[in-house]
Formats: sequence, C-alpha cells, structure tokens
Amino acid sequence: MSTIKNILKQKYFYLLIICLFIFRMIYGLCSEFWFVDELQIYLIGLKSFTTGTWPFYGPDITYTDTQIPGALQGLLVSIPFYLLKIPESPIIFLNILSFISLSYLAYYISKRITGIPKWLIWTLVLTTPWTLYYSTRVVNPSYVLIFSIPFFLSVVELLPIYNQKIIRPKLAFFIIGLTTTLIMQLHMSFVLLIPFTGLVFLEAISKSYKKIGIYLLIYLSGIMIGLIPLIPTYIYPDLTMKGVSSNIIFNLDNFKNFITILLRFLSFAGFEIPYVMGGGTIERINVIKSQPWIAPFALVLLFVGFLQIGLFVISFFMNKDKTEWRKIKWLTFISWQIIFFSFFFSIKGPSSHTFYLMLPIPLLYSFYCYQWLVTKKPFVLKFIKIIAICGICFHIGLGRYNFQNKSLYINRKKVQEALNKMDYKILGERRADKWGYGY
Repeated sequence: MSTIKNILKQKYFYLLIICLFIFRMIYGLCSEFWFVDELQIYLIGLKSFTTGTWPFYGPDITYTDTQIPGALQGLLVSIPFYLLKIPESPIIFLNILSFISLSYLAYYISKRITGIPKWLIWTLVLTTPWTLYYSTRVVNPSYVLIFSIPFFLSVVELLPIYNQKIIRPKLAFFIIGLTTTLIMQLHMSFVLLIPFTGLVFLEAISKSYKKIGIYLLIYLSGIMIGLIPLIPTYIYPDLTMKGVSSNIIFNLDNFKNFITILLRFLSFAGFEIPYVMGGGTIERINVIKSQPWIAPFALVLLFVGFLQIGLFVISFFMNKDKTEWRKIKWLTFISWQIIFFSFFFSIKGPSSHTFYLMLPIPLLYSFYCYQWLVTKKPFVLKFIKIIAICGICFHIGLGRYNFQNKSLYINRKKVQEALNKMDYKILGERRADKWGYGY
C-alpha cells in the first residue's frame, strides 16, 4: 500500500513540475517586451539573424554608451530563430533554459532541507516574484541567472559546508570557470564572482596542495571554453568602442546604501511584489484597477514580504543550530558584504537588477530560515503553503495585465514582419546604430 502511495506522490509531483513549466512559459510570453532594455536585447539577436552577421558585442551599458564584448547574448537570442522563425522563439528558448537551471536549484535545496515538502520548495523556487520577473523575459539579467545558479551551487559544494557532496570537486571547478566567462559577456556584475572563486581556491589549498594544480587546470579549461564566443571580438575589435572599464569609478556615496543593499539582497527570496508590479505608484495602482480581483492577494503578499525580511534577519541571530546552517548564514553575510563593497567602484547605484546574479544565495538561506521556524512552530508550514498559492494567483492576474499592456502581443505583427522581410529595423533601431560603433 505504501508503495502505491509513493508512486502516486511521484506522479503528482511530476505533474506539478509540468504545470509549473507551462505556467512560467505562459507568464514569460505575457511579460514585458517593448520596454527599451528588453527591446534592445531582443534586437541584438534579431539583427544577427536578419543580417547574417556575427554579434561581436552584447548588452549596452547606457551610462557610458558602451557594449559588453562577446557574442553570447546575441547568440542566445538569434539561435532560436534558426530553429523556429516566429517572434516567440527567443522567449521560449529562454524559458526552457531558465526552467532547467531553476529546477537544478530547487532539486539542490530539496536535498539539503528537511521539514519542508519537496513540492513546496519547487513551487516557491519557480514562482517567487524575482524568479518570475527575470528569467522569463528576454533581457540580460534573465540569462545571467541561468549561469549564476550552477556557479553558486558549485561554490557551496566546494566550501566546507556539507559533508555529503552532490557535485564532484573537479566538475564544480569546471562549472565555476565556464560560468564566469559566460556571465562576463552578459552583465558587468560578473566581477562579484571573483571573490567567491578566490574563496574556493583558498579552501582547496588548505585541504591539499597536490590537487590544486589539477583543479586550476580544470578551472582554466572552463574559462577557455566560455571565452570562445569572445574570440572573434578580440580578433576584430571595434577600435572606436570605449572599454567597459569606463564604468568603473570610485563612488564613496555608496556608504549610505549599507542597509538598502541588505534589504534588496534578502528580498530576492521574498515576495517583493511592488517591484514586479511596475516602476511607480501610478502603474501599480493601474494593475490593481485592471485586475481588481488580485487586490486581496497583493495585500497579503505585501505584508508577507515584510514578514519574510524580518524572519531572515531574526533567524541570523536567533537560530543557534551549529551544523551547516551556521556556515550558510555566514556565507550569506559575506555575500552581502561583497555586494556592498563592490558598489564603491561602480558608476551605477545599487539597483536590485545589478546584483541579481546573487539570487541563489539568499534563496538557499531563506529555506533554512523556514526550516528553523517550522521546527519551532509547525503550523507555519500551512501558512507557507497558502503564501505559495497566493503568489501564483497574484501572478496570474499580473500576467494578464502584462499581456494586455506590455507583451509581445500588443504588436506581434511588427515583429513577424521584421522576420519575414529579414529587416530588424522594422522592429526598432539598435543603440549602436545611433552611436555609430559597436553592434
């Protein structure tokens, strides 16, 4: 009898995964398309496909009118067009990749956390606001998350946190090298990965000097493979392009952002719904006016979002468990400090999307907080289930609003025409076309 129940549980679990995939795919197709950042990333790949040219440069850095070197961003958008020549292709491709990566994160967390049902872990990982807002729409932070998840899980495995390892050390070092150079072509925040790489090498040295040479070679092999899309740019550089180093300035004003960065960092694991509802109060009110039935869910999640931040902070001090939790919380603390100090050298202020690649750390940390709270107050588990359901209901309404006001389907014909006539300019003009340099 128990065997039958287990089989049924497995079937329902796999059905849940399928439903979550479909939900995320539909949400992604309904998400923002026409905002300038999303449109410009889409245009990089569309330009490459329609002109048959190699995308030598990737995302734009508008503060200095520069572009990140490398073809990876352009290829990630253009390759799907070769497979299926429809406007939705890059969105579908992105959602498949991000679902695989986030599933890997959910699988990992479910292996490390006890007391929280596996289905609930997967649901929260795949449907929290920050993993739906980015990772479902075509914009460069969405692609960053795909690679940052295996990076940080490999870091966690290489640090002395868990006795039982899920990822072998050699594979972990290869992943760290590969994902670093891939992210480097997508977002300037790749510099945040360097201190973590240093930590894992220091740990490897402390354990065995004999293996460090092998690990270094494996790491470098990952680096080199990730650099492949960059090679043509280094061979045929645009000499009129300013270097991305122009975005590095000493910014002493960041000292005042100490708490702001902490709250935004922890919010990656919570229900920060104001951010995903729009950039201002007027737009957020319009969302509620358009879909009034989601107002109760929005109010509940708004309140829950504050409670979650409180839980994450309190757990750091109140949870006295001396096992892996202690190491995870200090890794989270160190991560916050790395982000804070990095902004002393950034032209950009600490907007959440600028360090979005760090999301796996607070998300892993959050489930240890939930685990601790559930052991103290078992009824909280029912509350977490209700929150997960409220989150899905809220995003159904938000997705419907986005579909009507922001999505590709506002003017899909224009995108299809650009594909049919093989002229990306029908959809829009690349910033590089205005600048007179770059791609």
